[in-house]
Amino acid sequence: MNRSILADAFQSPCPAAGPVPMPLVFGTALRHLLIIKLSSLGDITQALPVATALRRQFPELRITWAVEDRFAALLHRHPAVNRVVTFPRLTWSTPDRGWLSALRRALRVLREEPYEVALDLQGLLKSSIVALWSRAPVRLGLSPQREGAALVSRALPSAPGRHHAVDHYLGCAAALGAGPAPVDFGLRVQPAAVASVARRLADRGVRFDAPLIAVNPSAARRSKAWLDHGWAAVIDGLDDAGTIVLVGGREQRRRHRRVGDLARHRPIDVTGATTLAELVALLDRSALHLAPDTGTLHIAAALGRPAIGVYGPTLPWRLGPYGQSSFAVHGAQTCAIGCPVVCVRGRPCMRAITPDQVLARARVALSGRERR
Repeated sequence: MNRSILADAFQSPCPAAGPVPMPLVFGTALRHLLIIKLSSLGDITQALPVATALRRQFPELRITWAVEDRFAALLHRHPAVNRVVTFPRLTWSTPDRGWLSALRRALRVLREEPYEVALDLQGLLKSSIVALWSRAPVRLGLSPQREGAALVSRALPSAPGRHHAVDHYLGCAAALGAGPAPVDFGLRVQPAAVASVARRLADRGVRFDAPLIAVNPSAARRSKAWLDHGWAAVIDGLDDAGTIVLVGGREQRRRHRRVGDLARHRPIDVTGATTLAELVALLDRSALHLAPDTGTLHIAAALGRPAIGVYGPTLPWRLGPYGQSSFAVHGAQTCAIGCPVVCVRGRPCMRAITPDQVLARARVALSGRERR
């Protein structure tokens, strides 16, 4: 334990039959913890096990999570989170009156509880501002920290070697005395969203018991997106395995419409037509999800659904579907993966991936022949 970060961090272990002691921060019991993970969809999903691990180890600990409102549905009814403080989208765009009002409200709510520790799992300027405003006397952060975050929070030491992002986040829980295993995302599917998805699919002629295959061809970073004709070929190749449904955000509607037009068997397209809660419910109902390195892929993996990831410039061992590393298809043989956003070679890693490779992984996942 690094005593320069948490002095007298833990009491002596108590007998297995007794209660687990709360960790001590500078001699004071840690009872109120603030987790700061504002965005993005995939990153928040991968950080959820931190709250679950801390709650499992310290049942009396009160956990508040600060998140942007567009992602708050991921924390709805989370069994380990006592309170969610929602912020408006924190960007550098010119704010309007409604945005400023929402920000003031979030900052006011944030200070309603006395946190002993603020745990910044974002490590950016915006999360550092939230950590400072919380008035937590101890501010800890995920390593590495960027945009000056190291001036606000002390980075917790990270284990050497290669680790999945989920395990990297869980290192912070371990530093506070929580055991990481078993990994539990605690992601809850909302009953109202399940009913809404069922109605939407029924309106499209989809039976309740029909197997669904959810496909998201896009990611927020265009450099992570696979080729349109590749996705169209995969959609056609899986047409006999279930009902294909295209999912994604509003900004991806045009591209998904183009992918659907290229396919011989036109999929059902609900891109941008679902709430986040409905998207989670749809992924939970799916027999398989296919996507590049993007939020929906990590949600599907968190829900325990088979998830086929198509990877190029990002590292599949670090950002692949958690617990399903064999289902990450990548073109790492073409160049060094972990590339910058702008590729001067025209993304050969993505062009090297063939529909047959993706279909082969999908068939294995659907058959259940390979454990995740």
